[in-house]
Amino acid sequence: MSETLEGGERKNPWVEVRDEICQITISGIARYRCEQGMRIVVDQRCGGANTSEVDPGDVRLFLLGSALGALLHQRQWLPLHVSALSTPAGVWAFTGQSGAGKSTLGSWLNRHHGWPMLTDDVAVIKPELSLPLLHPGPPRAKLWRDALQALGIDTESLVRDLTRAEKFHVSLQEGFQHRAEPLAALVQLERGEAHESAQLTRLQGVEAFRTIMASLYRPEMAEAFNSAGRLMKDSAVLAGKIRVYRYRRPWTLDGFDESLAPLLAEIDARSERPSA
Repeated sequence: MSETLEGGERKNPWVEVRDEICQITISGIARYRCEQGMRIVVDQRCGGANTSEVDPGDVRLFLLGSALGALLHQRQWLPLHVSALSTPAGVWAFTGQSGAGKSTLGSWLNRHHGWPMLTDDVAVIKPELSLPLLHPGPPRAKLWRDALQALGIDTESLVRDLTRAEKFHVSLQEGFQHRAEPLAALVQLERGEAHESAQLTRLQGVEAFRTIMASLYRPEMAEAFNSAGRLMKDSAVLAGKIRVYRYRRPWTLDGFDESLAPLLAEIDARSERPSA
């Protein structure tokens, strides 16, 4: 694989695109070429990397992250950056900016309520299907040390995240939902002040649409392989098929169960009647 993508347009220092091809270069780790939504070629002869010294987990991290995201956008699907679970009210997905607590919330609900997880990073909606099925992502979670401690998970045997020393990778093979299920709700997580009570607010119209657009995984790649008009149309259609919320809670693990009360109450209420 060549060091640069011939005829490619550089989107940022590590991504080049051309037609239906995307080349991602992670110095010291690997080079990934995603082609026509069909295959990903991995070349570890990158930036002087010694393949015997590169951790396979680091190679896999970018393969299942940016490279997978590019491939999904090449298929003109909607990959969502969410943590999602199969609840008594159907599949609920949680989104938000990096550090919003998606993984912590998803893992907490999985362990304390026994709800199977579908993903902790990326899951896929296929716009061509009339039913908004959420297709599961890789069975793994990334959690900060304090969240692991709160969940009673020992970090001794866990793999550290490549870019964040206090974040660890956790296997979700147990209690993981492998089949696609209809997405019932998308919840945007928002940080509240310590003195605030947790609040769950229904979003509709433009706010719901914007929440879906903001939840797209690797949006810079979406624009490279999809038209803005189609992305907006697909997101608007999805907003009309699911319920969208904003969940604002204090940013602390203390009293976590108490702050979950409005969220759990809505899931319980929705489990008694069909989602609208």
